[in-house]
Amino acid sequence: MNSLMENLKGKFTVVNLGCIGDNDFNLPAHLCRSLTVVEIDAEGGAETTNKYHRKIVIQNPINDRPGKFTFRRNNFAGTCSLLEPLPGMVETYGLERYCQLLERMEWDCDTIPNLLKSNQVTTLDFLKTDVEGSDAAIIRSCSEYLGKTLFIQAELRFKPFYQTEPYFHEVVSMLSEYGYEVLDLLHIDRWKYKTPHWLSQVEGRAIWADFLFVLKPERLAGTFGDALPEAVAKQIILACMIGKRNYGEYLLLKFKTSLPPEWIVELEMLVKPKFPGFRRFAQSLRRTFRPIELLLKHQIGRSQHVSIRS
Repeated sequence: MNSLMENLKGKFTVVNLGCIGDNDFNLPAHLCRSLTVVEIDAEGGAETTNKYHRKIVIQNPINDRPGKFTFRRNNFAGTCSLLEPLPGMVETYGLERYCQLLERMEWDCDTIPNLLKSNQVTTLDFLKTDVEGSDAAIIRSCSEYLGKTLFIQAELRFKPFYQTEPYFHEVVSMLSEYGYEVLDLLHIDRWKYKTPHWLSQVEGRAIWADFLFVLKPERLAGTFGDALPEAVAKQIILACMIGKRNYGEYLLLKFKTSLPPEWIVELEMLVKPKFPGFRRFAQSLRRTFRPIELLLKHQIGRSQHVSIRS
């Protein structure tokens, strides 16, 4: 049997929708060379290298259906969207500084399934969406992949901010029908109401979170059949890639009898806890303090991704 990397090359796909400012995935170089990475963001690109099997960069917005749509470009990249804020929400949380309209642009939008097919990409193994209100609609548009995509990461709101945006529990319920469960909340964003003393208040209410969904182990065998070894290996690799090495080890133990022995050796090395070297330690430290870094860059206007535009 071919090596794990050779076996997965060309059929192991990560779609990063809302990739602005993102860094390379934390995987060994040979496994990175098995990945097809699709990066999509209308407001800027990721800060990634070309060390992957294939990298596809798209700068047009993605929507849940093809056609021309109006994109709202604000003075702050993090609030640009195909959707309009709900009436009064900007003022409620004192976001006027971040939601000033610069222009409305007409874009030719397409769907993720159409994009993958036009680029001869055959799988969708990890889908990450961070698209200011359209996450749920775009995930629904990928129905032909749901139940086969191994991980989904999406920005969902406890309280909708944009028009037509659903509550988080509606998306959780929808994905559960396809065999997904919530593995983690990777980040929770809390906003303060604009009250007389809001600048001195410490905490606000939870508004949105990055939800991490995983396709349940019991769905893998019934869905993938003879392709189960590849699916399990990919899910283990992805779990380690997004910092869920313990879950990867759990999968390895659960499906060990379904995997080729030579793959097991490689995957055991991947899930094994490692003392981070300086580079990984620095990356981890930067991720930990990333919100502070973005805030400072935003305040001094030094980042194209977070600075206020006039």
